[in-house]
Amino acid sequence: MKPSGTSNKLKHLAVSTTQGLAGDLLRESQYVFLYRTKLPECAVSLTMPIRAQSYAGNVLPGVFRQNLPEGYLDLWIRHHFGKTMKMDDMAMLGITGASMIGRVTFSPPAIENHPVADGESLGEILAWKGTEDLFEYLSNKYAATSGVSGIQPKVLLRNKDADSDVVEKSTIKAKSVIVKSSGEDYPDLAENEFLCMSIAKKAGMEVPDFWLSENRRLFVVNRFDLRDGEFLGFEDMTALMNRGADEKYSSSYENVAKAVSLFSSPQFRNHSLRELFRSVVLSILVRNGDAHLKNFGMLYTHPGSNDCRLSPLYDVVNTTCYIPKDTLALKLNTTKAWPARNDLALFGAKHCLVDRPGHIIEEIAAAAMDFMPDDPSSRIWAAMRPVIAQSCFTLTGKGYVSGASLSEQSSASPPKVSG
Repeated sequence: MKPSGTSNKLKHLAVSTTQGLAGDLLRESQYVFLYRTKLPECAVSLTMPIRAQSYAGNVLPGVFRQNLPEGYLDLWIRHHFGKTMKMDDMAMLGITGASMIGRVTFSPPAIENHPVADGESLGEILAWKGTEDLFEYLSNKYAATSGVSGIQPKVLLRNKDADSDVVEKSTIKAKSVIVKSSGEDYPDLAENEFLCMSIAKKAGMEVPDFWLSENRRLFVVNRFDLRDGEFLGFEDMTALMNRGADEKYSSSYENVAKAVSLFSSPQFRNHSLRELFRSVVLSILVRNGDAHLKNFGMLYTHPGSNDCRLSPLYDVVNTTCYIPKDTLALKLNTTKAWPARNDLALFGAKHCLVDRPGHIIEEIAAAAMDFMPDDPSSRIWAAMRPVIAQSCFTLTGKGYVSGASLSEQSSASPPKVSG
């Protein structure tokens, strides 16, 4: 992929949606987006209705910047393309914009795109036993077409196993997956996320299908923004609240609940609020201190489809394994301290309109306490387990005794956690 012509600064992108062409994004003294359609279903965002007047600002509209690469992907792209083009946000959209989370895509008229890769076998990724670094290979092949945010190393790719028996067919809902690696700073992060998502699944929460590679180095998850071969609209809370990625920790779960209530279609509002509460409870129980604004989002067919609801759960990890004194990512009841049961229940009742918040807390804690991984001796589970047990005791008064069922643990003393 390289710029054509004499200028190495990208100033124009055509913007499309699943429903058709939307308009043009221009880089002038400001970013300017102008609709080229009158079809309401082609609107790019829940917050940007079609109008004759352009949208202009010093930063990209939220729905455009939410998928800008961060961390590993950002560095990889800048390293590989920085010599031939000016690497600003427009260039990032030009490089990754044809394959992004959600229904909005970008077409750079001044850039020649490489042919889209055929994809990889999910079964082979999960069973990889080679000596080469598999994620490095995947990065070299797919990083430039991975429009996904997040600090953790990850790439988007097509899974070719949908029509094979390598991976159980019933678990393949889409051909597109996200592959995540642990990275050097956070060892065992892939297995960490797999375990937390497994607890969520055990608790009956809505999660996409996911897998852990046999060598436990890669976490693979199905994209949930695909339905019947078409991309759904997805907007995270930074987009909906008009916050930058650097502001993703600057809000509260109460504000997230307000946004979920505001943007949910009426028939999905109560369910979405309930699922938001369940996700916050889970993050507190597994000590996920990274449940920030970008880790909550709304899913819909198009802005006028009346089916907008909270997206399935994603990006849940135990962070206190790496940062022992970590806190909540967002405020709850004006503080980022881990909440007591009463404060959490009040949030559920007052802001998420849940009738029995205490029952939900008990239910998810039970799933966390009863969960047992396939390898209980794994290094990361040994670090996570006592922390989860302590948080469950804090919120339910029930401790953990090895070998005892949850119902037998109510009288157990709280476990001691070092550090």
